Amino acid sequence: MKTFSVFFAAFLFGHAALATKLYAASYAGLVTSLDFSDSNELSTLSQTTECGSSPSWLMLDSSNSVLYCLDEAIGASNGTITTLRTHPDGSLSKLAQLKTPAGPVMSAMYSASMIQDRKFFAVAHYSGSSVSTYSVDPVLGLFKHEQTFTYQMAAPGPVASRQDAPHPHGVVVDPTGRFVLVPDLGADVVRVFHINMFTGLLEPIEPLALNPGSGPRHGVFWTPRGSNSTSSDVYFYLVQELSNELSGFRVTYSGNGISFRKIYERSTYGDGSSPAGSKAAEIAISPENNHIVVSNRLDNTFGPDKDSFAVFMCADASGKEAEKVSFLGLYPAYGSSSRHFSIASTQTMVAVALESSQSVAVAQWDKRSGAPGTLLVEKKLDGEIPSVIWDL
Repeated sequence: MKTFSVFFAAFLFGHAALATKLYAASYAGLVTSLDFSDSNELSTLSQTTECGSSPSWLMLDSSNSVLYCLDEAIGASNGTITTLRTHPDGSLSKLAQLKTPAGPVMSAMYSASMIQDRKFFAVAHYSGSSVSTYSVDPVLGLFKHEQTFTYQMAAPGPVASRQDAPHPHGVVVDPTGRFVLVPDLGADVVRVFHINMFTGLLEPIEPLALNPGSGPRHGVFWTPRGSNSTSSDVYFYLVQELSNELSGFRVTYSGNGISFRKIYERSTYGDGSSPAGSKAAEIAISPENNHIVVSNRLDNTFGPDKDSFAVFMCADASGKEAEKVSFLGLYPAYGSSSRHFSIASTQTMVAVALESSQSVAVAQWDKRSGAPGTLLVEKKLDGEIPSVIWDL
């Protein structure tokens, strides 16, 4: 009866019945738990300083109530990774913490099929020019360091102020669960690793080379809705920060190899030029599985301190058949420097980390347009906000 009551309440009250909490990271040294109420209000439940001085990225394992927090530790020689236990009242308690190479900015979890009692995650270190891996007990949130790959360049890239060294910025796992990709903004490559299913360790293979000066930042994979992980219809989409471009690649697998054939490349402003100082940031596939959404920072497209989302079509309305990628338009991002956003697919909402506005915005997700919709609430927080995620 209790289970029935929960689902009946969700049916009656819609998104607010389920999407009750968010977690936001702040460069003020805070991780904040937020409650999203039935009346579309955001209120602070709790805050912790346990993550470190510059929390930059959050990764939630909701099934085990563990929040992973990267501390970029801006200006320091090392960063940290911290696991926090999430509690029903929104409070967070520290489980473990470990020093890392400098500047961790993004992580992703992966598995090794021959190891049942552990998970693994990879971390991109922007200022440390590194990629590191960790094994983790997912239930206890305890982890240990496994690998570090550190990279160098013979000379700066075309955008010398940003490409003085390799700068790994993103981490994404492919749909088969056999490869980890790391876009390197400084070196203009996507570093590619094969996952050893017996050890969980990453094995470097041939990287994906990109246009000089493009500055790859984050990427996503697309497969047809309802397909299995071995589908031959796989695409990889990459947002490039320095050139403000979206690139698309058809993915082909062969044994333990993966290859990429470029099918698309265009500005995140369509046929228009990028506004001076603008920087593309985050990328996601829409819940409908037919649109690509990219956040543009510091472009003031919708007025002073009002940046944009770029939306691209990538499949038919069913989300099953790939089409030629096409730019659909720009939509308001609710504030300045939308560094990260998180779509609550089952609740038709999107949360946006507005770094320069120092706030979190929650808006409706417009399923018809496959784009952010009406702003529901914006809440100011302390410090710049680089990351926000739902706890559904």
